[in-house]
Amino acid sequence: MSIIQFNRSSRPSFPAAKLALAPDVSTPTVVERPAAVDLTGKRKVWFIIGRGRIGKTTLTRWLVETIEGRGVEKLVVAAVDPVNRTLRNFVEGVAEPPSADPSEVKDWLWDLLQHVEHGKLNALIDLGGGDTALSALLRETPDLAGMLSENGVEPVAVHVVGTDQHDLSPLALTESQGFQPKATAVVLNEGLGRREKFDPIFVHPTFQAAIGRGGVQLWMPILTPDVAHRCDAEGWQYRNVRHLGGPFAASAVHNWLRRMGDEFAPVQSWLPE
Repeated sequence: MSIIQFNRSSRPSFPAAKLALAPDVSTPTVVERPAAVDLTGKRKVWFIIGRGRIGKTTLTRWLVETIEGRGVEKLVVAAVDPVNRTLRNFVEGVAEPPSADPSEVKDWLWDLLQHVEHGKLNALIDLGGGDTALSALLRETPDLAGMLSENGVEPVAVHVVGTDQHDLSPLALTESQGFQPKATAVVLNEGLGRREKFDPIFVHPTFQAAIGRGGVQLWMPILTPDVAHRCDAEGWQYRNVRHLGGPFAASAVHNWLRRMGDEFAPVQSWLPE
């Protein structure tokens, strides 16, 4: 698979938006989980959203390797966070904004989406901690999800959260701004807490509303911490750990990859083809 390069010229400045969080409630409301929308045969752009150090880069790395394994030949991979540049350590050809200026980053994201649409491409976009670029863009184009879909690119919103209710802030903000793709998932990262610790997330109205309108809840299994640290420190691709890290690391990663595949099976049609 070849990572498609993206370059763009400078654009004028606009102010960025701030995060917001819906209020908590004490009484949980049971919401049935609908089946994931089928995106088979369609081009997709993934928006990987969440606070800093929540697991977005790990998820993006897994997605890139999984998509490569599906035989996809062309893919745009972007890391929008102007400060955190770690994705480039694991994936070649990552597109990144040229500066840390919020207005510049927002306009760069807009150009990137136009590049994906005009080039009839698929894309994975790691939006970085806080997702101010997407929020600022939605202030100008609140119909972004519908516009992309009408032009042949299905938006996929993937919100990564831990056990802290404030992890739902980006979800609360983008949903309130009208960014509600039919393909929306809330990914609960087990690396940040055992499953029973996620009860405050399940009862929060932001989570309830997203699932109630058709979103899908998924788990991101924990990778053995010392093995995960070695993969990060050495810049290993998960699929190559069996050749690099010895039998114990290889076993841990193999089991994690299997579990990731099982957990994300309901949204297999959302992956680029």
